[in-house]
Amino acid sequence: MYSIAFLISFLFCFAFASGGKPNVIVVLVDDMGYSDLGSFGGEVRTPHLDRLAKNGLRFTQNYNSARCCPSRASLLTGLYSHQAGIANFTGRDSTDRLGPAYLGKLNKQCMTLAEVLKEVGYSTYGVGKWHVGYEEIPTDRGFDEYYGYIRGHSTSQWKADNYLRLPEGRKEELNYDGREYYATDVFNDYAIEFINQAQKKEEPFFLYLAHSSPHFPLEAPTKTRDSYLETYRKGWDKLRKERFEKQKELGLLTDSWKFTKLSEVPVDRDDIANQFAGKPNPDWKDVPENRQEDLVYRMATFAAMIDHVDQGIGKILSLLEKGGDLDNTLILFTSDNGACYEWGPFGFDQSSRKGSTKLHVGKELQGVGGPATYHSVGSAWSCLSNTPLRMYKHFNHEGGNCSPLLAHWPKGIKDSDRWIRSPVHLIDFMPTILEVSEGNYPKKFKGEELVPVEGRSLVPFFNGAIDTDERILGFDHFESSAIRKGNWKLVRGNNRYKNRTWELYNLAEDRCETNNLIGSHPGKAKELEADWLVWAKRVKVSPYYSHVEVNPTNLRKKMKMDAQGFYILKQGDQFTNEYAPQFAHKSIEIKLFVTRGKEMSGVLISHGGSRVGYSLYLEKGKPVFSCRLSGALHTIRASMPLPKKRASLNATVLPDGRVTLRIDNQVVGEGKLPSLFNNNPLDPLEIGNDSQSTVVKYNTNLLFKGKINGAKLKFN
Repeated sequence: MYSIAFLISFLFCFAFASGGKPNVIVVLVDDMGYSDLGSFGGEVRTPHLDRLAKNGLRFTQNYNSARCCPSRASLLTGLYSHQAGIANFTGRDSTDRLGPAYLGKLNKQCMTLAEVLKEVGYSTYGVGKWHVGYEEIPTDRGFDEYYGYIRGHSTSQWKADNYLRLPEGRKEELNYDGREYYATDVFNDYAIEFINQAQKKEEPFFLYLAHSSPHFPLEAPTKTRDSYLETYRKGWDKLRKERFEKQKELGLLTDSWKFTKLSEVPVDRDDIANQFAGKPNPDWKDVPENRQEDLVYRMATFAAMIDHVDQGIGKILSLLEKGGDLDNTLILFTSDNGACYEWGPFGFDQSSRKGSTKLHVGKELQGVGGPATYHSVGSAWSCLSNTPLRMYKHFNHEGGNCSPLLAHWPKGIKDSDRWIRSPVHLIDFMPTILEVSEGNYPKKFKGEELVPVEGRSLVPFFNGAIDTDERILGFDHFESSAIRKGNWKLVRGNNRYKNRTWELYNLAEDRCETNNLIGSHPGKAKELEADWLVWAKRVKVSPYYSHVEVNPTNLRKKMKMDAQGFYILKQGDQFTNEYAPQFAHKSIEIKLFVTRGKEMSGVLISHGGSRVGYSLYLEKGKPVFSCRLSGALHTIRASMPLPKKRASLNATVLPDGRVTLRIDNQVVGEGKLPSLFNNNPLDPLEIGNDSQSTVVKYNTNLLFKGKINGAKLKFN
């Protein structure tokens, strides 16, 4: 709930009627870091966006969904991405295994901003990256006109044929024959074209400008790229310090912000992570000179992409001013997540999707960012982009799920040039725009029951209110999870993070997550973990949601047992240690019936974590049984892969510690443990996952995406 003062301010918001309903422009960039804008400390030239910041508001704690497509789902619908059907990513429909949150496209239980605004008389225009499922195109979800691409997370900026004009059959207004086609500039041009069209009408307009810049592949005009080369020859270490000092001068930083070390490189194969997997990014001085120059060209291209976004913003502002529309146009600008680490400190090239990173030298450098190239910026430069926050896109640490947010509306924002330090989220865009447009979010749309909007309006902030409430925000993306409650944040990484255990931070005192308080505040951590679990069940995070209706005190009683004494389990089951069967000093027998399909990895059954427990999982298609005895890891591997078609997989731990793995009753692996388990674990029993502290530091996916047709478990 808002504070009383906040609500009073909310009720006495300014009258929009004097100038009619405002136009609304939402600008979303892709993979831009927290400090890349000049108004947030960066050295990239962004004078027009800085103008919006100076004459509007800057939000310091604007949260997203940690990755491109779930963030877009949240922004467009006002819901957590799980509620909109895109918990993790677009594409493969996993609802049969993981539940409705994993549909892989926008579901029918939500409305988009375009659909809502269309209902109250707005003309609706979209430009750029869609990435919320290609099964329904933008014009199916409320947009009158659209130009951009609807499949995939990225595409070449130089190929005009990769982009289309919607609705189908609509003639493209802009002709680039004989002119260089560069998508970021073309997106800006189409935004201007659509505003021109809108200005000829009486009704207000909504424009969603979703740039793919500066997402890889890094591509930009040579002249702009080269203007940044000398800047980035300073290296990331010096530039991070310069950004931090500028952030102090701007008034962004308070005493709670600390300058952080370079973040660690996420865990992956050594060739992908450039031999830095799980280690800190290297200091600039330790990078060979020829590699430094390669990296300079990559980062200069990245900066040039943002530069071209800003150039377009300048043209849009000029057009709005010329038409007398700037004062009554609400402009919201943000990035969909923090900067992208992929893959290691040296980045990757198209050929490296399977591992290698090319070193460009000599004349090859001139081609970086040009047509027919494919580069990423790498994890070390991304530490610069996120200054001073930790980690990156994919993760729910602040460097992954917190982005700059600018709000500009001369007729609607009181006392501009302010920092707003209250936590907000992309889910807040919908209720904000609903309020200023006098729109309505119905209970039903096109015959479908809708999930109520989750966000809160930002309008009270526009009018100078201060939110003192202890707001709760939940996060989960590919099992990197977090909860923000007031000033406290509980967060954990996924299997690419160095440690999957929960970390606890007081952001009022430690904005950059440098002092983990999990050991000194265990009660607060347990409180937040319980709150996160309530949220996870409500929005249907797998595997937690399937037990919402079960009374936990009866969970153990509800576990079915057959005549031979086996517990009967199913894929997605999770039982906390309080209610799961106990196995200390007991032998174990596991029977699984699995249809692997094309899946080569994933956990089939786990019970326990990093101190005590066992896990049966696939690695390169082969079953592996690992267990922790007093923290020590013991592993038995199968000699052959599990068949793709349905097969039985058995694992037994006998009283003398002997372990046997069988596929269809054939022995495929044997070993011996020094003893049985002496203690029972704290982590849960799970079928198809290992979601907490994890038995193993897996080099594979945690979640098994094949089919577990049945599972049986017995202890003696």
